[in-house]
Amino acid sequence: MKNNLMIGNKLTAIVILSLVMVLFFSLGINAATLRAGVSKINITKDRPSGLVNDPLYVKALVVDDGKTKAVIITIDIINISLTDLDKIRTGIQKELKINGNNVMINASHNHWVNDQLAEDYLDRTINAVKEAQRNMVPVKVGGGSGTENRITMNRRLILKNGKEWTVRRGTPEPEDEKVKEIAEPFDPEIGVLRIDRRDGTPLAVLYSFAGHNYTGVPNRGTTAGFPGFASKIIEENLENGVVALFMQGAAGDITPILYKDVNAPKQDEMHGTLLGLSTLQAWRNISPKKTAGVSVIREELLLPARTDIKKHIEGLEAQRTAILEYFKGEGCGAHGAGTKLNFKAFLPLYIKYMMSPQYPSDYSYRYMQEEKIGINDLEMMDADNKRDMEKYLNSIYKMEELIVTEANLGYLKKSNPQNPIKAEIMGLKIGDFVLITFSGELFCEIGLNIKKKSPYEYTFVTGYTNGSVGYSPTRDAYNGDAYEVSLSKLAPEWQKIFENKALEILNKL
Repeated sequence: MKNNLMIGNKLTAIVILSLVMVLFFSLGINAATLRAGVSKINITKDRPSGLVNDPLYVKALVVDDGKTKAVIITIDIINISLTDLDKIRTGIQKELKINGNNVMINASHNHWVNDQLAEDYLDRTINAVKEAQRNMVPVKVGGGSGTENRITMNRRLILKNGKEWTVRRGTPEPEDEKVKEIAEPFDPEIGVLRIDRRDGTPLAVLYSFAGHNYTGVPNRGTTAGFPGFASKIIEENLENGVVALFMQGAAGDITPILYKDVNAPKQDEMHGTLLGLSTLQAWRNISPKKTAGVSVIREELLLPARTDIKKHIEGLEAQRTAILEYFKGEGCGAHGAGTKLNFKAFLPLYIKYMMSPQYPSDYSYRYMQEEKIGINDLEMMDADNKRDMEKYLNSIYKMEELIVTEANLGYLKKSNPQNPIKAEIMGLKIGDFVLITFSGELFCEIGLNIKKKSPYEYTFVTGYTNGSVGYSPTRDAYNGDAYEVSLSKLAPEWQKIFENKALEILNKL
């Protein structure tokens, strides 16, 4: 009996040990199957027809945990069209047998391509993925975040009348006295995915940040913009053939802070250098892990098109009428905007009255002498000049307001969105690093809303991914009649639909 019990116990122990070993071995296999490969290919024209300051690139990252294979492509163009997206996905699925639904393409929203994009850039993009797949090696990964708060700001200004004014190069700014505040918020967070080879040498850095990529470089040549300079800093510092892939975030209303600086050359290189160094600082604080899975969820969205365009056109037309009424002078310019000054007369007067507000027309003793003899000729002349200068300045401000009003009216009158609007959302999880993407120019607040509600610590939101549906404002921004809203095709209700779907996907990843 004892012998039987002993034999039974030994068999039980062997079975348990075997199960433990199988489980351990299985986990080890899963960890070992975490593989990644990267590549980058120049997509600038081989024979440029214009000045190229620095090259445009397509970069590809392929990750595979043994169950799921996903592709992330970043590209230095303004947007990725649905037609090109479909061609790239179809080519990858046909040639590499990778599910097209697992292919994510993010455009850096680069405004400085300058018609120097290679005609075969689609083929080069597919080749970049092929090369990345050939280069796959066992890796360990880790997610983290950093901060760069010196180079961007929200570009929407809230005016005291409740309307909004967008900081744009093509339009002037409102007079300071009319600005209540800068719209909130902006997002200085950098999302970072660190990918190392198993021996600890760096392989790739995927990083996300929100900022319109439209400042440019001093010579106005083709450039990848601040993301290109940031990636160069990262790659040169980490060496080992590292590829840095930039993903544009929720940048619909976010601008580089020196975008309109008239006292210094264009600052993309400085902005990119600061971003690159801050990304490296965050990268150093990440401890990559060998065990990590990959999961992807892609869904198509049908979003409502706006139906309020007529109302906004009427509001802006009333605003235009009020401005034009100001310019109607009566009685030889005694009323309204009428003034005897033109710019040639205004400028020297303005300088003189700024230099000596109390005694602008002559030395102080002349005013004192007039007072002694009981006249005030200089004071009366000063009053007339000040009134005319104020009118002239007001005319300039009204002209600037008219420029913005006419621009926004023009955008609205051209808008004829088809209902519904097709868009795409993807969720991607690599280890503890999570991405939610959208195919429009997301307002920053929407990205922050999703990050705040996400169950994952390292959640980041990118726009300009897998198509382009244009500006995607927050619901409350539609009351402001700003540039982004005037161009948007989406109804205000789109925001709730998208945010709810994003949280649903996050909970499934």
